[in-house]
Amino acid sequence: MINYSKLMSHKPTSYGVMMNEKGQQIEFFEHPTLGDESDIICACHELQLADYSGFYETDDMIAEHGEYQPWFNEDGQLQMGELGSPNE
Repeated sequence: MINYSKLMSHKPTSYGVMMNEKGQQIEFFEHPTLGDESDIICACHELQLADYSGFYETDDMIAEHGEYQPWFNEDGQLQMGELGSPNE
């Protein structure tokens, strides 16, 4: 889990936005200091949550099949895809 407020205070570069099947708007960010040396960060502004995706590109996360679609569960953990496996 990433400190959402601290991340936003660094004004990170956005890679784009998607609406997941749970109705959460997820924005993809580059790490503010590590850049593309770090995996993409997923953030939900409505929930004020952010976490590392485990992906270095957005293609699989935004693919129509939804296999790796990011979403945040009720405990604030980032989940990937319909199986909802926690992103460690």
